[in-house]
Amino acid sequence: MTDLELTVDEGHMAVADRFFRAGTDLLALLDELSDAPVKWELSELRLGSAVARISPPTGAPGADGPLAAVVDGLVLVNDGSALPDSWTPDAVAAARKLAHVSTAVGEEGGAPAPAKLQLVVDNTMSAAVELTAELAARLDDLQPFERQMPGSVRGRLVGLNVSRGNRASLRHASGRVVRVRFSNDLRNQLKDAMFQDVELMGDLRQDGEGRVFHVHATDVRVLAKPSLKWSDLYGLDPDVTGGLSVADYLEATRGEA
Repeated sequence: MTDLELTVDEGHMAVADRFFRAGTDLLALLDELSDAPVKWELSELRLGSAVARISPPTGAPGADGPLAAVVDGLVLVNDGSALPDSWTPDAVAAARKLAHVSTAVGEEGGAPAPAKLQLVVDNTMSAAVELTAELAARLDDLQPFERQMPGSVRGRLVGLNVSRGNRASLRHASGRVVRVRFSNDLRNQLKDAMFQDVELMGDLRQDGEGRVFHVHATDVRVLAKPSLKWSDLYGLDPDVTGGLSVADYLEATRGEA
């Protein structure tokens, strides 16, 4: 079993504002790195310096992947490497907020001890990733370019969750997952379309490579499955060329609409 442990204000009485804001930002980052919405659970909580362990629900296959993705990605950034390809602009923004909140100086004064994240795999702790001001600055520099426009995107609807806002996941033909937000009036339509190929219309957000990573959906259309495959068309109309060879037929019709 894999958990992710967040420690805030180690060695001191934890500041509630910093702890809860850091927890919210960490959940946002986990959501951005999950293929489908996950109902994250709080499996352990200790006071003093605040320590919280976040776990995927029991029996959710592959849901521990985002926990490792958070730590591995932050390690890469700390080491001066490029961002993982799976990190969207929203994932970087969530990581930036997490790092900045964890190093903010509040009314209590003084620089807080860096918050830290550690993977816990079968009760064995990984090396800690400290959420320092230097890490926050690196994430600032790495925030990717994005653009927004109206449009549509197609893929398979693979996840739906309304417990923390209306969220869904759409797996694009490229294999990448597009995060979806939607209004209440689309809930039933998206629920009925689960695990089907759909087209979502709305406001799209693209990264610098032109890849859609987020859509605020305003309409959904289930795509009809074709009744024939290309192989089924072979020999379906043997007289289509009017007795000409394929080469002669193409030459005769070339240039026609």
